[in-house]
Amino acid sequence: MLYPSKEDLIFVLSKGDEAEKAEITRLLEGWQPPVWVPFPGPQTMAYNSTADELFYGGGAGGGKSDLLLGMAITKHRRSLILRREQTQLTELVQRSKEIIEGLGGFNGTTKIWSNLPGDRRIEFGGCEHDDDKQKYKGRPHDLKGFDEGTDFLESQYDFIGAWCRTAFLGQKCTRMLTGNPPQTADGEWVLRRWAAWIDPTYHGIKAKAGELRWYARVDGAEIECESGLPFEHKGRQIRPWSRTFVPALVDDNPVYMATGYDAVLDALPEL
Repeated sequence: MLYPSKEDLIFVLSKGDEAEKAEITRLLEGWQPPVWVPFPGPQTMAYNSTADELFYGGGAGGGKSDLLLGMAITKHRRSLILRREQTQLTELVQRSKEIIEGLGGFNGTTKIWSNLPGDRRIEFGGCEHDDDKQKYKGRPHDLKGFDEGTDFLESQYDFIGAWCRTAFLGQKCTRMLTGNPPQTADGEWVLRRWAAWIDPTYHGIKAKAGELRWYARVDGAEIECESGLPFEHKGRQIRPWSRTFVPALVDDNPVYMATGYDAVLDALPEL
């Protein structure tokens, strides 16, 4: 969510009293509000997650795109945010402009934010056809974000996500997917990948929201591991990666709830 300006905070905290306003102004001298902070609840849980692979969503209106933008703007140094089709980026780019409010510079042709505070850079792109993933080959980003991720093919997600890495010491790398339940066969891989959290037929111990589970690829197949400790297999060291899911619905978004957006969603026909 957008953080209130310093002037707004002064007015609210002082309740309009001139003496209090002067004292609060003095105390806040030199302080600048953060560009963006997550809503309390699921958005904050997802924002603070240490998972290597994060799925956030489950329903419309849960602040999914805002969380992805917020993480790129405040937590990551080099971010790539994708929609399946390039034409679907318009609202996402416009929202980024509303949050960033003139910080850094945006190139409308390349759809890249640069010179953001903290030496951050955000790139927007599309990946409509399976072969389009090749244009992201070998390009490292510490945040690979797939907005409305259930629209993507698993092959696109895996290929592009393979270059989720960084040259910045101490920078966390995250593959993040946002979305609602898949509406086509293209997105059914998401149900399989996060089965421990979202598949009602899952036969193992169900995972809780935000809980980390560990996985590794062994002999071409993914396996679940007991922990993130490296292990040896056929003479090589394998390091498991962590995965989690945080569910979010419109009820978790106080801005949408205040505008009555939940009633709009309730009126939509079942798919």
